[in-house]
Amino acid sequence: MPAKRIDDAPSRTEKLVSLTYALLYRKRGYSRAELREIVDDYRGLGDEAFERKFERDKEDLRQLGIPVETLTEDGFFDGDRQLTRYRILPEKYRLPPVAFDPAEAAALALASKVWKDPALGTAASRAANRMLLAGLLDAEAAFEGHAARLHAGDAVFTDVLRAAWEEAPIRFTYRAVDGTESRRRVEPWGVGSRFGNWYLVGLDRDRGEERMFRLSRITSDIARLGGTMKRPEGFRIAEHLDRLDPASAMTPAAADVLPGRGLALRIAAADDAGIPALPAIGLPGTDGPDAGTADGRESVAFRYHDAEAAAAELAELGPAARVTGPPELRDAVVHRLRAALQAQRASRPAYQLKPSRSGGRPAATKVVARALDIVAFVVRHGAPTVEETAAHFGLTKAALLEDLAMIRMCGVPNGLPDELIEVEWETGVVTVGNAEGLADPVRLNLLEAFSLTVGLQAILDLPDTGERTAVASALAKLTEAAGEFGQLGRIVSTRLASAEDGERTAVLADAVRARSVLRLEYHNRVREEITVREVEPVRLLEDGGRTYLQAWCRQACAPRNFRTDRILGATASGETFEAGERHAGVGEALYTAADTDAVVVLAFSARLGRIVDDYAPTRTAALAGGGTAAEVRIAAPEHLPGLVARHGGEVAVLEPAGHADAVAGWLESALALYGKEGL
Repeated sequence: MPAKRIDDAPSRTEKLVSLTYALLYRKRGYSRAELREIVDDYRGLGDEAFERKFERDKEDLRQLGIPVETLTEDGFFDGDRQLTRYRILPEKYRLPPVAFDPAEAAALALASKVWKDPALGTAASRAANRMLLAGLLDAEAAFEGHAARLHAGDAVFTDVLRAAWEEAPIRFTYRAVDGTESRRRVEPWGVGSRFGNWYLVGLDRDRGEERMFRLSRITSDIARLGGTMKRPEGFRIAEHLDRLDPASAMTPAAADVLPGRGLALRIAAADDAGIPALPAIGLPGTDGPDAGTADGRESVAFRYHDAEAAAAELAELGPAARVTGPPELRDAVVHRLRAALQAQRASRPAYQLKPSRSGGRPAATKVVARALDIVAFVVRHGAPTVEETAAHFGLTKAALLEDLAMIRMCGVPNGLPDELIEVEWETGVVTVGNAEGLADPVRLNLLEAFSLTVGLQAILDLPDTGERTAVASALAKLTEAAGEFGQLGRIVSTRLASAEDGERTAVLADAVRARSVLRLEYHNRVREEITVREVEPVRLLEDGGRTYLQAWCRQACAPRNFRTDRILGATASGETFEAGERHAGVGEALYTAADTDAVVVLAFSARLGRIVDDYAPTRTAALAGGGTAAEVRIAAPEHLPGLVARHGGEVAVLEPAGHADAVAGWLESALALYGKEGL
């Protein structure tokens, strides 16, 4: 095969794979001058342009888990600068050998499947494939009673994680609950999740003290300040997050509510009945639950822990509830309603809905990582078939052949034929030659190690079904194999919602395992009523910081998902059931649209892009600024105003015009309750 020259317009992917191959291939490495000679992408560049491009390529390789080592040769100079060479040390490139027994492999496989975020899901799957070269086991079979879907969600998450790991001070704009924004300079110590929210813990330089920041309130990009910082000795993020105890630091509040509305507030007030009297907050209409008001509303006193979550719940009630105190909660609700009205009144954006939206071509770094993993997989397995290789990496046959054709073009840039990677697949089996340096799997990078570490941490939170020992041992082996990233447990931590509501979860998990029919008292927020259901529980699902009981509902004669925090009571009926055909569709989706549902078009902000798929859109379109227009089906259009209000400007109704106008009018009515504050 003739040598492939880089001046034949290679892809960025080819260049990065070839750089990796070359820097591993030559033990003494390459100097800058040699790289500028053999890599045509560097030819003809001025010194500054070359430095920028080469530094970017080194950073891309570093983020893939491939560190480029710099060697300085004393007494030798390249012009007026000391001669340096670059190489990749095999021992820092290779993933240490690690073996998992079947139970550990199943735990690792499940950890790779829990992420909803495409980037983290891809990283976790890639890492698990690399560590389990024999192929992934069926994780669902081992943990069928309880599943988890994690998401980081916030656009800044990856940048915050990298800054915390690299001990790099950062700057960002932060929104308080009442909507005011300020610039913050922070030394990031660690990130973690509690109660469905992700937090950053660090030193606020301007305030000179430790602070905790919710990532969803960061409204700007993450900027690096330069310089370095040092994480406190012995810091463990879990210890700081555990201070977020919802049972303590509860704030008393009150709202005037229309009769028959605000059932969630009334339930919260009833729950407080057995708690010592709340301290007076000195505001009108807070004498206790259901005290009358001048305009016929009922004053309901309640308590809340999370002001942002409470503001979202109250804004969703719109004209049905008027917050009377405390002032910060009242201001937060007004801000959320005002932002929602502003978004709803904004000019209709230009968009063209399409049946499906392509994710576009993956980033070059993702293709590079996959290409290197393909080489390692093929070398380890000798001569796997094309079908086996495609299946292992979750690729179509056409996509795999495209990757193999690209790998065939890689090797030492501008090298001789025997310096190129030899790939063949024409006989139906895949073989790779002349790639001994790439035969070992690449070590994990930060996102891969994070995704699997947190995934296993989350699985340890699941109800004990006998697999905890396997999960713990898989986590221990992962920590050892991850090298420097094995210390991630100090700066990242997550906890599933079910672990924070252990008593209720245990009852439901027992019913799932025993296939015991349950009678549920369930708070239906859509209809503002408490209903009694008889259900056949199939599994528990963690999703987006909430826990759902997925079951066959005997009243509806259909699969249903019940949020566990809305289950007011669950008792075993004494009857058991056998799994059957009717249970096959249970758990397929959190929301299933019906043909009779109304069709609407919603606009989602860029930050909420992660939840678009939850609405099962039939058509989508990209909006300016990174948002998404989605055509979805809604069973009850009258609840659209509450959806828009809850998200405070990050969701708006675009079509039909009648629904859009109705939402705007509803929001205006809600704001009018607050007089001048609502204007």
